[in-house]
Amino acid sequence: MKIKNYIALASITAVLSGMWGCKNNLEESPYSSLSKEVAFRDEESLNQATIGVYQAWTAADFGDISNRFILSESGHRYATAGILGAGSDPYYSFGHVATSPAFESVWARFYRIILRANTVIDNAERAVPGEEEEATPYIAEARFLRAYAYFNLVRLFGGVPLILREVGSLADDDLIFAPRASVEEVYAAIVDDLTFAEANLPDSRGGAELGRASAGSAKAVLGKVYLTMAGKPLSSTENYQKAAGKLSELVGAVNEEKYDMELLPDFEEVFALTNERNREIVLSFGYFINSANPNGNILPFNLFPSGLVNGDEQTNYGLTYDFYKLFDSTDTRRDFTMVPRYIFQGSARAGAEPGDSIVYDPKVGNYIIRRTGASLAHDDFRYGIAYGKLARVPRPAGAAIQGYSADLIEMRFSDVLLCLAEALNETGKSNEALPLLNRVRARAKAMPVKAGTTAQLRAAIRRERRLELTGEFNTVFDIRRWGTLQEEISAMTQEQIVDNVLIPYSPRLELYPIPQSQIDANPNLRQNENW
Repeated sequence: MKIKNYIALASITAVLSGMWGCKNNLEESPYSSLSKEVAFRDEESLNQATIGVYQAWTAADFGDISNRFILSESGHRYATAGILGAGSDPYYSFGHVATSPAFESVWARFYRIILRANTVIDNAERAVPGEEEEATPYIAEARFLRAYAYFNLVRLFGGVPLILREVGSLADDDLIFAPRASVEEVYAAIVDDLTFAEANLPDSRGGAELGRASAGSAKAVLGKVYLTMAGKPLSSTENYQKAAGKLSELVGAVNEEKYDMELLPDFEEVFALTNERNREIVLSFGYFINSANPNGNILPFNLFPSGLVNGDEQTNYGLTYDFYKLFDSTDTRRDFTMVPRYIFQGSARAGAEPGDSIVYDPKVGNYIIRRTGASLAHDDFRYGIAYGKLARVPRPAGAAIQGYSADLIEMRFSDVLLCLAEALNETGKSNEALPLLNRVRARAKAMPVKAGTTAQLRAAIRRERRLELTGEFNTVFDIRRWGTLQEEISAMTQEQIVDNVLIPYSPRLELYPIPQSQIDANPNLRQNENW
């Protein structure tokens, strides 16, 4: 979320948050030496400490944002290599191992967020003694952010250590060396946090607070949590009704006005830098690139095709031509979600010159430079069409090579509509689900889906989630909760794998392994089965 200023929390929290990455991180310098008495001296300092939790989502160590994208968007029938190959190969071909670096980086990020949130939650009332009600909204924000971090962790790794109070010192070994909680226990904590947040946050935000958690964003995430709990591995189907009930509180003219949400008429405009934090964005985290902070959102650098905006992009992920063909020819999302053709920008690179027309040729599985007829970069393996669903704007002057300003969009109102459509369909209300699905398709100028059976509508909703939400940290999580991973792997072909080696389906692939460094550091932590 777009929060420009923040203050780091107590030094002990900084040290301990580093501990979750690896033992050697204990030697890092703390980012603050403020005592709790100073850090939580009044409401303004409490506000700043809460903003510090938001900042933890986009702080330095930006590479784990790319890793998180790979873990949530590769490993399915439409994922393949990017122009430069190897970046995502172990993950989309299921060749990853417990020591793969992506797992460590995302684990460390989420636990830093959780530990900062716990510090706010446990010290908020210290800042406003005798006026506990003043602290409640800040506690609610921190609990929202903690819940969202755990929601990501449990979907990635299954049961994880549940740390719900501040780590005050190295003596808190019951927290530092906490065992894994069960998946049920983690979800119970998530629901408890989000229920508290929706009851104690304002309906919406505006002005200087635009982008901070609200009751509306808490309801949206809670509805998605219920929908996830209804699927695998919990298969608690009674949660379909809970999801439908919660998400229905956000949909309809009156509710959308109350919670300041809508479906924008122009799909591409949702992602424009000039329109960030618009009414379709339910949850996002912001990047600010300037001379003092040259690092930013690495995703455009790692995902855009070389020369789309700067000339030095390093594409390490692609989508197959079969995915491109899923879109109607009139669908305005198709050529924005993927980049089938473009004019090369920036300095000469990979055989292309500025101004060259670059076109993806599905017959050869490469981008072709029309001027020369040669493949862009190389032709020693087939690579996919590059992802493009981000603001296609050059990085700001003075920014680092990966320093783009695009916000990290976590959830949009179209996701709310499709989650609600799915929950209604699974509870026997297909007639109410269909208009929600077609509302999303109408915005994209795609042909409406006609009424059919529950099974037919289920398939249509699942397909629509891919068309609408691919690249937004959903695809792998959807596959896992639907229980369709084996089907996805069966649909993959060897030609979409760089080395033509595809790991066959195994139940162990339904979760990622706990980072091996965490297993080594915590004697009470157990690895996922067969990893």
